[in-house]
Amino acid sequence: MRAGLVFASLCALSEGAVQMPNWFGDNMVIQTNEEYGARGFLNGKASPGEKVVIQGTATNTVYTVTADSSGDWEVMLDPQSSVVNKGYLTVQGESGPVHKADQVSYGDVFFCSGQSNMAFPLKDAFNATAEASSLTEADFANFRFFTAPLSYSPTPQFNFNNGSCQVGDACTSWVTAAEAHSTGYIMDFSAVCYMTVRDIARFHTGGRPMGLVLSAWGGTRIEAWMPESSFKTCSSMPPVPATSHQEASVLYNAMVAPVNKMAVRSAIWYQGEANADEKLPSGYDREAYYSCYLQAMVSSWRDAKRIGDFAFLAMQLPPSVPAGTPLPQQNGTGRPAIRLAEADLVPRVGSKTDISGIAVGIDLGGASAWGIDHPPNKNEMSRRLALQTVHVAYAVQGRMSNDKAGAPPFPVNTYFSGPVFEAAAVTEGAGVLVSLMNGTGFGMSLRDVTGKNINGSSNSCTRCCQGGGAPFELEVGGKWVQVPFAGTKVVGDKVSLTNPAAGTPTAVRYASTDFVECILQNGDGLPMGPFSHSFTTREEEEPTIRRNVKGGMIQSPPMGFNSWNFYHCNIDEVTVKAVIDVMVSNGMQAAGYEYVNIDDCWQVARMPNGTIIPDPVRFPSGMKALADYAHSKGMKFGVYTAQAQYTCQHRPGSYDYEKIDGKTYCDWGIDYLKIDECDGKKHLMKNTSWIRFHEAFEECYNTTGNYIVTSVEHCDDPLDCGKWIPGVANLWRTSKDVQAHFSSVMYNAYASNLMHDIATPGHFNDADMLEVGDVGLSYTEQVTHFSLWCIMASPLLAGTDLIHAPKQILSILTNKEVINVNQDLGLNNKVQGYLVKRTTVNGCETELWFKPLRMGTCGSSAEPRRGQERIDPA
Repeated sequence: MRAGLVFASLCALSEGAVQMPNWFGDNMVIQTNEEYGARGFLNGKASPGEKVVIQGTATNTVYTVTADSSGDWEVMLDPQSSVVNKGYLTVQGESGPVHKADQVSYGDVFFCSGQSNMAFPLKDAFNATAEASSLTEADFANFRFFTAPLSYSPTPQFNFNNGSCQVGDACTSWVTAAEAHSTGYIMDFSAVCYMTVRDIARFHTGGRPMGLVLSAWGGTRIEAWMPESSFKTCSSMPPVPATSHQEASVLYNAMVAPVNKMAVRSAIWYQGEANADEKLPSGYDREAYYSCYLQAMVSSWRDAKRIGDFAFLAMQLPPSVPAGTPLPQQNGTGRPAIRLAEADLVPRVGSKTDISGIAVGIDLGGASAWGIDHPPNKNEMSRRLALQTVHVAYAVQGRMSNDKAGAPPFPVNTYFSGPVFEAAAVTEGAGVLVSLMNGTGFGMSLRDVTGKNINGSSNSCTRCCQGGGAPFELEVGGKWVQVPFAGTKVVGDKVSLTNPAAGTPTAVRYASTDFVECILQNGDGLPMGPFSHSFTTREEEEPTIRRNVKGGMIQSPPMGFNSWNFYHCNIDEVTVKAVIDVMVSNGMQAAGYEYVNIDDCWQVARMPNGTIIPDPVRFPSGMKALADYAHSKGMKFGVYTAQAQYTCQHRPGSYDYEKIDGKTYCDWGIDYLKIDECDGKKHLMKNTSWIRFHEAFEECYNTTGNYIVTSVEHCDDPLDCGKWIPGVANLWRTSKDVQAHFSSVMYNAYASNLMHDIATPGHFNDADMLEVGDVGLSYTEQVTHFSLWCIMASPLLAGTDLIHAPKQILSILTNKEVINVNQDLGLNNKVQGYLVKRTTVNGCETELWFKPLRMGTCGSSAEPRRGQERIDPA
């Protein structure tokens, strides 16, 4: 067997030098983690076991990685701020040429995909010449463009193939803004991709480098863009055409998979026409199947990138028929059903997809040179997509200002969304009251739909609001009846509908036709999207039995999960619930892990009374609902704040709000609070915030019996803060953030070692979250890392993707013997082990770490060896 393994390795070595994906090249943009972004990654191929070195002036770190048994390798780059043309990166294996990328920038990357309306070129949109000229403005000089060639494959590809290029001959290479304008490339590039990202820059990011990656193919169905594994989540789905590039997964394999390791800020999706047009066999529900497919695709794309739930924005389908089309002819277009399916991307209580949104386009129909199904007003579609993206991806709330957002009648100070359906109820007299949210406080009204075709002819409503085109309908006696214009009244954030028929309504719907004659809009001209709501009483679910997890003060180091190291800001309640569920099922709960903690980016603002507000895009159900869910599973739940005015990601901090926040966290049932330092105003004395939270949590414990663990940052001097910090906190960081490379792991271990005498039961030095399972550490380094944290009695907070964690990683995290060392309170209450000595064995420097245990007479020691990076339990 050994000989066979050696032979396989030798064969692999003959494959040759390091290979890089063809998106690695001059002028590329790597995603920054600045402002809720994601960490950047690089990946490639080499011979199995080959060492690859990544370095250059575009990074402050030299990365060394070893290709796995399949020849794949990957590195996670250290945190980077936005910067244009920072320098170069080189990638070199043990043999073969050096791969070099010059003029590397760090900024935001957008992946634009879908079918022909996404591929639709700028030259065919309204005001094409002026829109193209905008690229010469200073804020867009740092744009970089990349186009994937048209290709399909039965299996996932590492690189883009040599298919036809729909944007000149510049596929698979990065094009600068100056090149795009001077060569006319921008005219052939996607109108929606360019103008959406441009307007994002206008509304929010300014001159930040922006990478625009276009991967779209006209006339394609969603099934072709989904990986094979994603179909299992949807049952009883219609058959997929066996036609070349329309077959299931073939476009994902060739046009999405090659950039799976490219971190992005957001995906922008414009598709659905092909699925609307298909003739479904009887028994299939178009809305249900497309909704399931769309959400399964979003989930699978996110899983493949392994950066958490990056933002996903979709363009809701505009009309596919001209104004005046008789209603019977509109019934077969499929657009209303697809629109309702797309609306499931709007985060709500109990939604399956968060950090997502849609731009409503039901009023943006018209004919372009490509026909009636390709409206030319991509300008306004893009502006609406940009508004949604700034809200979803950058957490900007409320109104947005911009003096370049467009000529009148488009406002330059606008809300991010039109009204959104929230609830509906039957009122006395058999009328209906519809409750709305988002953008409702700016003068809602019904508006006639007006528009133009590219040739200047009219594409405006014919019946309009008062001529029989009012958009609300009620289902009465099994039939849909239209609510007349006079029977539709806007009252604050609600719409009152008068029932024109005899009987009690069983459902209400809005904008159910392909071409919608009349829309409900807010004062900024942004329309409400279609909805359909049934009043049919549903069988109530049995109430969840919530386990009581309240208890006294901790004695041993906390064990659990923290979202930051893997997810950063790409965390939402769907993922948190999945993490809770998997920790219960994969053995981690049984091993002692109980806390599930959300780090930065969950909060967005404060109410007038000072109460903190969770991000409605990421956590639409709120924090209390998540705490209740965790408790129902026998787990505990924690959140993050900062003692300064702002958190590290510039969300609201707790400066001068400690008492209010302390009571809020108590009311929510929070079990763990991490208090960072970070930005803006701070108290003169570092411990002021900690003391105030400590007092608030003491009151919480005395009132409710719920003990809240307090983790603060930071204390690294045993002769100063070390003398008093156990009186105000359970945990305190002793060093900077740990990174997923071994030198960082050891740096934090040495810093914690200096404080080992301070730790006692219930009060621990915190060497930071675990990097076990994250890209950057070898298996042996991960074992060493985990063992050291256990010897040092550091909190064990897993910081990786537990939902997809392989058995090898779980075997490290759930090693009972090593965990017992971590949880042992130590001989004479000396809970933390320490570095005993350094020595050299066979030319290799070796360290001996030692922890006297309370349970029995045996000690515990470890020997991390520099160079070999190994650890041996004594």
